[in-house]
Amino acid sequence: MKLTRPIMYIFMNKGLGLSPGKLAAQCAHAAVEAYLISKPTLQSQWRLPEMHYTKIVLEAINDKHLGNIKKYLEDRKIKTVRIIDEGRTEIEPHSFTALGVEIVDKEQVGDTFNSFSVFKPELNIKVKWE
Repeated sequence: MKLTRPIMYIFMNKGLGLSPGKLAAQCAHAAVEAYLISKPTLQSQWRLPEMHYTKIVLEAINDKHLGNIKKYLEDRKIKTVRIIDEGRTEIEPHSFTALGVEIVDKEQVGDTFNSFSVFKPELNIKVKWE
């Protein structure tokens, strides 16, 4: 099956207020796990140079919302994987930080994801330029 627009969706738990580094790490975990649950044919198509490894990061309000999104997608036969943090740094152990979604064809399932918002973190980063 040839995809027209292979894409990976990742949902991040906005309610945890993750630091930029922690957010990046959890998003990376979700991307790796999403890749691993994807079919090999979809993996290879997603990796084609003209496809640019496209990923879209969407937001969930909290862990309950992430759970509802997981059920919503799985009810539509889309595989997902939960990312749970061990809680060794800045959040409680066993926090549901992210949800990885298998690589899909945006042309076929785009409507499934249209109602979700793009993740826009509220980062208070102060850059000191020298």
